Amino acid sequence: MRIECPHCKANGAINDLEIPEEGRYLNCPRCKESFQVKKPRRQMTSAYATNTCPACGYSTCCEEVFDQCPQCGLVVKALMEQKFAQQAQHREQQANLSQAPAMPLVAPLPTGGSMYLRSDPDPVEKKPMLSLAGFANGFDPVAAVGWGAVLVAVVLLAIGLKGVLHYHGTDIQAQLSEQSLEPVSAWQVFGGYGFWPWVATLFAGAALVAAFGFLQRQAWGLQAMEGVLLAAVVLTPLYELTGYVVWIVKSIAPPWWAYLVELLSVLLISSLCVVPLLLVLQYLRGDRFSHRYRNG
Repeated sequence: MRIECPHCKANGAINDLEIPEEGRYLNCPRCKESFQVKKPRRQMTSAYATNTCPACGYSTCCEEVFDQCPQCGLVVKALMEQKFAQQAQHREQQANLSQAPAMPLVAPLPTGGSMYLRSDPDPVEKKPMLSLAGFANGFDPVAAVGWGAVLVAVVLLAIGLKGVLHYHGTDIQAQLSEQSLEPVSAWQVFGGYGFWPWVATLFAGAALVAAFGFLQRQAWGLQAMEGVLLAAVVLTPLYELTGYVVWIVKSIAPPWWAYLVELLSVLLISSLCVVPLLLVLQYLRGDRFSHRYRNG
């Protein structure tokens, strides 16, 4: 777009993409005065104008519309007319097939009067809704996130079930009571040895359900996956802090620096787990990923 300094009337050009929605202040290179440049509002020039590019996913995120994508240069009208032409051609082919005479299942042999059965055409193989085919034609973020969640959920489910099956509260309580000066309650035993295996098992089951809906591109699948990631962000540091508290209770007068080392270890492990989860969550909440999730 063309811009002009209101003070000295110097003019120049700037890319529309470099101007935010609220405008931008520029310094005139001639008179050094500052002035505001507002982003021009493109008016709708055809019935095909939109605020989201169907090719690259670029969106104005407001009421501003465009006929040609400012990012990839796609002409929306040409794309829609091409789609309409393809749909019309498909309907014409379907109409021709419906009017064609049915092929007989029984036909005479050319050299005799015997009959033979004509084999039916091969049925069209239905593509499974859940498959790894999303990686065949390049990187698919929906398949990557979905199958990654399935892998993590399966590992957590195995760990959780192992802890649940090997949890014998009475035996553990008796063993800890012999080693302690005070009797150990059943709730203390469950909190230290049985609580987190159950949490891991239930969380893994919820993650598998969310991943199933996510890979199916259901309307609730994206929200369920975001909920699983938020739960993981909360549970991961909580698990590390619980282990830190249990270590303090079990330890016998460690030096002061041992507390600091254990606390730093808790913070480091929590950060290594939470930061990637937050990045994935932010990516899933982006407009471009939401557009690709809805439109495939």
